[in-house]
Amino acid sequence: MPFFCLRCGECCSAMGDVHALERGPAGELAVRNRYTGEVTRVNPDPGHARLLENPPIPGACPLLRQDTNGAAVCPVHETWPEVCAAYACWRILVLDPDGRRAARVMGHRHLAVDDPAIEAVLAPHRERLGRIDDDQAWDEEIVRLTGSAGYRVIR
Repeated sequence: MPFFCLRCGECCSAMGDVHALERGPAGELAVRNRYTGEVTRVNPDPGHARLLENPPIPGACPLLRQDTNGAAVCPVHETWPEVCAAYACWRILVLDPDGRRAARVMGHRHLAVDDPAIEAVLAPHRERLGRIDDDQAWDEEIVRLTGSAGYRVIR
């Protein structure tokens, strides 16, 4: 499944309780998972090392930074911990006509709505959607309904 990151930082916004950033005596970086104790050595990605000079985002993963445009960036993306690589914030992404995230399907049939107008589109179909047994058919119906209402869908 292709993934289109909006650089919102939501994926890392609560990881401050999970990850701790550790610096070695020579300045090397590691991320310690506070729950499992796992330590992952990380290296700044080319072109992103300077972002580590910016203050971390409060409450977020201690590595998450904002670039000059305000977008969330993981400056060690290429060497980040396995738990980070396993995160997928959506299976289906629904964008409004201006390209802003309007909704997304996550996990098993969980529709997270950011744009209340999508609720109005889906409300008349909720009962029928609940009767669809096949996951792929359910996905296709979400895509059809939101697409026909003028939203752009990315899978």
